[in-house]
Amino acid sequence: MRLTPRTETRGHHMPIDRFLRSLAEDQRSNAIGVILSGTASDGTLGLTAIKAEGGITFAQDEKSAKFDGMPRSAIAAGCVDFVLSPDAVGRELTRIRTHPYLTPSSSSRTADLMPDGDPQLENILYLLRTSSEVDFSDYKAATVKRRILRRMALHKIGKLKDYVQFLRHHPAEVEALYEDILIKVTSFFRDPAAFEALKTEVFPSIVKHRLPEEPIRVWVPGCSTGEETYSQAIALLEFLSDRSADIPIQLFGTDLSQGGIEKARAGVYPESIAADVSPERLRRFFAKVEGGYRISKMIRDMCLYARQNFVQDPPFSRIDVISCRNVLIYLGPVLQNRIMTIFHYALKPRGFLMLGGSEGIVGTASDLFELMDRKHKIYCRKSTASGLHFDFSASQYSIETGNIASGKEAQKREGGVRLLDLRRETDHILLTKYAPVAVVINDDMEVLESRGHVGLYLELAPGRASFNVLKMAREGLLFDLQATINKAKTEKEGVPVRKEDIQVERNGELKNVNLEVTPFKVASNRERHFLILFEDSRPAGRAELAETMAGEAKLSKAGKEKPSDRQSSHLKQELVATKRYLHSLVEDKEASNEELQAANEEILSSNEELQSTNEELQTAKEELESTNEELHTVNEELHNRNFELTEANNDLVNLLSSVNIAMVILGRDLRIRRVTPGGGQRFGLILSDVGRPITNIRPSIDVPDLEQMILEVINTVSIKEREVQDGEGRWYSLRILPYKTLENTIEGAVLTLVDINDLKNNLEEIKQSHDQLAAERAKLEEVLRQMPCGVMIAQAPSGMLLLANKQVEEILRHRFLDAADIEEYSQYKAFHLNKQPFQPEEWPLARSLTRGEVVTDEEIEYVRGDGTPVFLSVSSAPILDRQGHIIAAVATFFDLTHRKGTEEVLRSTEKLAATGRLAASLGHEINNPLQTLDGVLYLLGRSTSLGETERRHLGTARAELERVAHLTTSILGLYRQSPSPVDVKICEVLDNVLKFYGPTIRSGKVVIEKRYDSEDVVRGFPSEITQVFSNVVANALEALSPEGRLKLHVLASRDWRNPTRRGVRVFIADNGPGISRENRRRLFEPFFTTKGEKGTGLGLWVTSGIVDKHGGWIRVRSSPQPGRSGTCFAVFFPENQKLSPMRRTTVALDKSA
Repeated sequence: MRLTPRTETRGHHMPIDRFLRSLAEDQRSNAIGVILSGTASDGTLGLTAIKAEGGITFAQDEKSAKFDGMPRSAIAAGCVDFVLSPDAVGRELTRIRTHPYLTPSSSSRTADLMPDGDPQLENILYLLRTSSEVDFSDYKAATVKRRILRRMALHKIGKLKDYVQFLRHHPAEVEALYEDILIKVTSFFRDPAAFEALKTEVFPSIVKHRLPEEPIRVWVPGCSTGEETYSQAIALLEFLSDRSADIPIQLFGTDLSQGGIEKARAGVYPESIAADVSPERLRRFFAKVEGGYRISKMIRDMCLYARQNFVQDPPFSRIDVISCRNVLIYLGPVLQNRIMTIFHYALKPRGFLMLGGSEGIVGTASDLFELMDRKHKIYCRKSTASGLHFDFSASQYSIETGNIASGKEAQKREGGVRLLDLRRETDHILLTKYAPVAVVINDDMEVLESRGHVGLYLELAPGRASFNVLKMAREGLLFDLQATINKAKTEKEGVPVRKEDIQVERNGELKNVNLEVTPFKVASNRERHFLILFEDSRPAGRAELAETMAGEAKLSKAGKEKPSDRQSSHLKQELVATKRYLHSLVEDKEASNEELQAANEEILSSNEELQSTNEELQTAKEELESTNEELHTVNEELHNRNFELTEANNDLVNLLSSVNIAMVILGRDLRIRRVTPGGGQRFGLILSDVGRPITNIRPSIDVPDLEQMILEVINTVSIKEREVQDGEGRWYSLRILPYKTLENTIEGAVLTLVDINDLKNNLEEIKQSHDQLAAERAKLEEVLRQMPCGVMIAQAPSGMLLLANKQVEEILRHRFLDAADIEEYSQYKAFHLNKQPFQPEEWPLARSLTRGEVVTDEEIEYVRGDGTPVFLSVSSAPILDRQGHIIAAVATFFDLTHRKGTEEVLRSTEKLAATGRLAASLGHEINNPLQTLDGVLYLLGRSTSLGETERRHLGTARAELERVAHLTTSILGLYRQSPSPVDVKICEVLDNVLKFYGPTIRSGKVVIEKRYDSEDVVRGFPSEITQVFSNVVANALEALSPEGRLKLHVLASRDWRNPTRRGVRVFIADNGPGISRENRRRLFEPFFTTKGEKGTGLGLWVTSGIVDKHGGWIRVRSSPQPGRSGTCFAVFFPENQKLSPMRRTTVALDKSA
């Protein structure tokens, strides 16, 4: 055994089929195949190949097989010789291996057991002939003998004589031997390249030369179980593609095996054909059935199958393609030649013949066909006479047994045939005796027919045999014959061309020959033919007779003669008389010859008419017999179809009556076609309602738009479902489906009614339970959502996360859907409080899953998904089942970051509070001197001795003093309750602030741009709001260069956090150097400053507190990039806000700045 790499297969890989086929091809009749327990159908085709090659096959019986799919498929295919248990198979192999059939010298043993001419062998052939009406005498003797010896091996018979006795006592064995000799080697698309050649070389020519409405006819003799016929049909449909609907197709499959014909008609094949048929073809041309595939109904309707002995029975006619592959190799030369003549007769003038790869056309049959494709053995029919003559007297068939004529009709037909034979023999004698020698040639100079002794003028040339008339012409005749034929080719039909006195050498002598060539055509063939007549030239007798009469006239003019002269004269007179007598005899003879010639011509004319009539009768009989054969095939097919239809109808009636489903089948006209018993009861129908439109019947269910629903299903090829109630209130599920035929056309609708009353009640109970569970689940989910901590539940031992609440994603900033298990979370770093990193197995949830450990309030520093740190307090515990096994674990964790930040803020607040108290004390202490100074400045301002300049300076001093007093009052206000709020105009506040910083603005070239789009007022504390904008404007002026630009924009707006809140938004922007990203994060922290010792770090912190106190927000955007640097503060104050004490404000940063 030699193993090679497996080649790529088109469909499913079937290793057992592939191996057994290879074994059959290599070992042939020595192969033994055994199919044991297994699923599917692999091995069926391989076992079939082994049996076809003459090998012996086994299959395990279904009782002992654990999986009976493979053995059952092989048994159903009919390719198994023994069905045994495995131990019985072993015993049978031990016994059978000693039989001569399987010995190494089996060929010589076959010759010893069955020598040629053995009477026992003749007895077997006689038994087969009487049983099956098939004569195997002209089959290949070696094949028949091997099959007989195989059957002997199966029955443990060693002598031929004993097997003959066995056959006589067991008629079933005669049938089995008959089926064994009929070798069934076939498969789908055997030699795929040959089918591609059909598509490229044969089918295009057929379609091109076909007449309109003329069908394409294909005949597959020896079709076995139909694979070849169906392959031809599929290949033809693939070639025609979209044109297949416009061109009628007929395929005829014939075989001697009735069992094979029945399998072909069924069209069901095992699953293992997927190795030979591509998935695309399986999908398009096959339907999946239990245990295999079935060819589609469309293709089955194209193919007609019939049992036929195409060697004896009349063939089909007007065939386009004959596919007879691997049949001739089992037949002898006599049958091969006869079959070629039959195929030539059956094919159209341009028909094609396809043979197997190891077959060919030799001998005289090569004149009937022309080789087109040597590789794929495709031949084209030549336009020559087939010479086929049928003996119809043996065809006495009836409908049931294959015969089509009664006994009396057969005797009458035999009498008519004998009369025709008598006339034919009489005509043959007359033509032989009186007709001239003649031959008929075609346009290629080939001799087709001959009459008379053509050997006087033609003879076969030495070397390879040829029927070319020029190569057969005798010496001296060639040139004149060729010239006469060439001239006749230029003449019209029926115009003869004659050539006389041609000297031809015959047996060493020269003979004068006359030659006549006449062109003609026959009605059944468009090719020209030529009739060549040969005849010898006649002798010149009349010239001699004239010379004799001239001598007699001279004697009569002489005078008296002497006695001797008289005697001489008398003798001369007697001679003249004799000559006259002879002349009369000659004339009489010539007249007789002319009469005979005329009679001969009349006989010849009558004979030609008789021959023409006989040929017409013969042709008519052949066509009639072929037509009868086709009718017989069609009738047999219809008989089988009717039987299948009756059987299917019975099955359908029993099926519908046994199923407990209410079903009604309607046609396209909505008439009732079939009703199940349950359907009649639930729809309120009776038997007499079949055939009536359902719209004329009032069903027991309440469906007002039933007709509309049915029509919509038929027109849209959809399915309608509805829950309906009957008069008693019971619930049913009404389902309306389209009624599809095998051709996928819609021919009506199917109504089904299923009682769902109990289901409906159960569903209601289930719905209530489901609602309760959903409510409980919603409560649990709500609890989990409202829990301030993150909750995670993982499955043991895989660690797959089962649950994670929303807080998990918010705290860890890692999506739960992206996490497959807890290891996903371990990808991010975590640290102990001592800054040592966590290992994956040290996670609290992992420890609870693997070790059942309970972890409580363990603090962890975790790096979140966005890279920011977070402090967690983690607790975890295992979840146990009733047996104490860990099935899951739960972990909860709190975000400690805010708490730790709050602790840090509290520490800072305590520090700030102490500083605030100190500042308040200082402010209180400063207030008294400030009041004194204010009084002094007031008194000074009342003095009349001051000039205008002094008074302006005095006003400035009092304003600055008031600002200092206001600052101290604001610092005290942070720790004391503010006065009552009032309506504040933002625009006026901004104008006052700009006036306050007027000197600073005027000292440089700062450009102020104001845009007030809103005059709305807000509710608040004027001094605090003024302080907010004063701090922001002061910072902007400090950041500006001397020639900088400051923009103020006021507009009505909505709160970006709550669009329902209306208010006023203020933008204060400068084109200063900008603020870095890191500084922006800490901009509103207390004591944070970028001004060094000059800044206190309290301005924006106080500003943020005031805005937050008023229910607003402040945001900052800034860019330090050169050329586009600058800072913009956005402040929002709501219209009506219930003010609250100052609290910590969260600052939102624009990340894109």
